[in-house]
Amino acid sequence: MRMLGGNGPQPQFKKAQPQRRLLRKRTTQVDLEKQIDIQTICAFKMAPSFQPDHFMTKRPLMGACCACMPLSKSDFVRPELRELGMRNILDVRTEMANTGYMSRWFADEAYALRRPLFYTYPDVSMSVLRSPRVLNAIEQTASQEIQILQGDEAAMQRHLSVIQKHCIYTINKMKASVSSVFIKITAWFLTKFLSKFLRSVQVCRAQMLMVKQASEKGVPMIYLPLHRSHLDYILVTYILWHYDIRAPYVAAGDNMDIPFFNVLMRWLGGFFIRRRLDTKTGQKDFLYRAILHEYMTKLLSNGEGLEFFIEGGRTRTGKAVIPKGGLLSVVVEACNEEEISDAYIVPITFSYEKIIDGNYSREQMGQGKVKETFFGAVNAIFREFLLQAKSNPYQPLTAPTTPGRLQLDYGTSYPNFSQTLLSTNGDAEKTRMMVKALADHTVYTSDHSTAPMATHLVAFLLLTKYRQGVYTRELSKAIQWLVRELQALQRDVGFCGRSEDVLLYVQTLLGDRLITKKWNEEDNDLKLFPNLTLPAVFELSYYGNLVTTHFALESILAVAVLLEADISLFNLLTAAPLRDAKVFREKVIEVAEEICMIVHNEFIFIPPCENLNSALVGMLESFITKEILSVEDDTKVSDLLFAGKDRRWADRLALVLDVDEEENDGYYSEQTLLVNVNSQDRRERLHFLASVIGPFLESYLTAAKFTLQELIAEQPEEEFMSSLGQFARKRVEDGLTLFSESCAMMTLKSAMKSFQDLELVYCYNNANLTMIGMSMQMDSKNTLEHYCTLLESAVS
Repeated sequence: MRMLGGNGPQPQFKKAQPQRRLLRKRTTQVDLEKQIDIQTICAFKMAPSFQPDHFMTKRPLMGACCACMPLSKSDFVRPELRELGMRNILDVRTEMANTGYMSRWFADEAYALRRPLFYTYPDVSMSVLRSPRVLNAIEQTASQEIQILQGDEAAMQRHLSVIQKHCIYTINKMKASVSSVFIKITAWFLTKFLSKFLRSVQVCRAQMLMVKQASEKGVPMIYLPLHRSHLDYILVTYILWHYDIRAPYVAAGDNMDIPFFNVLMRWLGGFFIRRRLDTKTGQKDFLYRAILHEYMTKLLSNGEGLEFFIEGGRTRTGKAVIPKGGLLSVVVEACNEEEISDAYIVPITFSYEKIIDGNYSREQMGQGKVKETFFGAVNAIFREFLLQAKSNPYQPLTAPTTPGRLQLDYGTSYPNFSQTLLSTNGDAEKTRMMVKALADHTVYTSDHSTAPMATHLVAFLLLTKYRQGVYTRELSKAIQWLVRELQALQRDVGFCGRSEDVLLYVQTLLGDRLITKKWNEEDNDLKLFPNLTLPAVFELSYYGNLVTTHFALESILAVAVLLEADISLFNLLTAAPLRDAKVFREKVIEVAEEICMIVHNEFIFIPPCENLNSALVGMLESFITKEILSVEDDTKVSDLLFAGKDRRWADRLALVLDVDEEENDGYYSEQTLLVNVNSQDRRERLHFLASVIGPFLESYLTAAKFTLQELIAEQPEEEFMSSLGQFARKRVEDGLTLFSESCAMMTLKSAMKSFQDLELVYCYNNANLTMIGMSMQMDSKNTLEHYCTLLESAVS
C-alpha cells in the first residue's frame, strides 16, 4: 500500500475559508479577505506585492511523507507542486472565467455539465454469494442445526433454503447502487446551495493533483477520514467529483438506513453495515462477517475505491479516537491473499471552526446517548447554521475565520506495504499488528496534519494558560505566540490575519455561553473568562483538544520533570523563589514512558515507525536548548556535542572517541539536570505544558481511586461506570479537582479501558451483561495504588 502528498501556498481570492489538505501531509494556504471586490482581485493578481502582509501568510508544507514511505515520496512529490495554492471548490466562477456568456451566467450548471460521468459501477452481489468464503460460512452456520435434523432430508433442505434467503436479504440490504448521474446532480446541488451555509471549502490543489495521479494507476484508493461531523459523509465524494476522480464506496452505519434516504445514500456509493457486527453478545455472526468481508474484497478486486471512518464513530472529545482496524484488515488481507496487487491509503482530516452537529455535553455528563436519525442529524446541522447566521452577523476582516468554515486535509498514503504484508506467511498475530500499525500511522498522520482554527487556539489558551481570565491585549499576543509554537513544530494553522481581529471573531463564534466578558475601566480593556462550569467546559475542551494533540508528548515530559523535581503545579504559580531542583535524565525518561503507557488510549504519541524512548530523549534535549533544563556538569565534551541530539549521536561519539560503551551508558543515564524554576518564563512554560495533559491525568486519577475503593467485587460495567461518573462530578462540585473537565465521561471510559489493557481490571460478557472486576493478579492492586500516587503528584 502506498501514500501520497502535496503542498503549495498561493493567495485565495474570494471567500477563502476552511483550509483543506490532501494526501502526503503537505499543505499550505493563504486566505484572503472575503469582501474583496472583483476589481481588487484583479489588482491583486496583477500586482501581488500590494497585498497586505497579514494576508500573505506562508504556511508549513504539510503532508510530506514519513521517512518510512520513500516510494510514494519519489512517485508523487515534486517541487513545482508547492506553488499551486488552495482552491475554494464552492466557487466555480474562476473555473468558468474563459467560457461563454451563458456559461458564466449559469456557472454552477455549466460546470456540473462539464464534469465526466463514470458509468460502470459493478454489482458484485452474485459473486459474493457464490464465493468460497460465504459458502463455508453458510455451511458452518447450518452445521449445528443440521446435526439435530440428521435423517430428515426435507427439514435440512428447508433450513439451508432459509439461510440462503437470509444471505440474499443481507447482501441486498448492504450493497450500494452507485449512480453517476445522481452523484452529478447532488454535486451540483451542493455547489449551488452549500455555499449558503459554508462560506468556503478550501482544497489544496497540489494534494488533489497527486490523488488524481494515483487514481489513474489502476490501484484501489482507500479513503480514511477522521470523523467529526455528519457532513463528513458527503464531502469526500463531493471533492473527488470536482477533480474528476471516481467516487468510492462509502461504509455507513445501519442507523442511517432510513427509507427513502437510504436509496439516496446508495446512489451516492453508500453501503450499510451493522454498527455491531454480532447481534448476539459473545457469539460471532460468521455469516454476516463473511458477506461483508467478501463484498469489500470483490469491490477491491474490481479496482473500486473504499471510504470508511477508521475511528468508528464521531469523536466526542475533539481529538482523534484510537482507530479500529476491522474494515482496514479486509484491505490488508486482500493484499495478503493477492486479491489486489497494492492500494493507496489516503488519510483525511476535517477541521471545523464551529461545532455544527451540536455538542456532546449530554454524553460527557454520563447521560444516555440519544439515538441518531438522519432527520436529527440534518436538523442539528441546519439549526446550528441558522443560529450562527442570526447571532453573528459580524463579518471579520480576516477571511479564514468565517461562520461554518470547514477545513479538510487529505493526509498521507503509505508506501508499498504489499511485500511486508505478504511476508507474514499467514501469521495471524503479525497480520493483526500490521493492521494496527497501519491504522495508527493513518490516524497519527491525519491528526498531526490537522490545522487548528482560531476557535481551537483560543479555547486551548483559555484552558491552559488563562483559566483565571485574561485581557484581550494579552490574549492577542498569546495567539501569535501559539501560532509560532505550532509553526516551530512544523504544524499548520487554519487562519490568518491580525490576532486582534481573529480574537474578536472568535468571541462571536464561541458566544457568551463559553466565554464571559467583563470590561475593566481601570485598564481600559476587556477581560475574558472561560466558563469552567459543567457542562459548558466540555464544549470548550472539545475545541481546545484539537491543539492538545500537538503538545501532548512534550506535556508528559514536562510533568515527568516536575514529578522528579518534586515541584507542584501550585508552586509554579507562586511568586516566591523555588529551590534549585535536580533530576536524573534517565529517571525523567522512565517516568514519562510510564505516563505514556497509562494514557495510551488518549493519544498516538509517535508513528509506529518511530521509537518512543528516542522521541523523549530528543525532546529532553530540546528542553535543554530552551533552557528549561540545564546540564549540571558540562565538563565532558559529550555534553556539548549531545545538545539537540538523540541517543544515536551519543553512541556514534563514543565509537569515534573510543570511549568504553558501558562507561558512556552510565554517564548518560546518570547525568544530572537542573530545572530552571527561578526564571519566570521557564516556570510559566512548565506550568503551561503541565496544564495541557493535566485534565486527562486527573481523570485517570479519579478512575483509579474509585476502582480501588468500589471495585471490591465484580459488578455490571454499566452500573460501575454510572457510579464512577457521579463520583467524578461530585469531586468537581466539591472543589477537589484542578480541572473541572476531568469528569468527562469519555475520558473516564478511556481510563478504564487502559486499566483493562494493563490487566489491572477485567471485563467479560455474561448473559448479555458486561461484568467488570479487579484483576486477580497478585500485584494488580499495588500497581493501581502506585498509579494513584504518581497521578496525584502530577496534578497537585
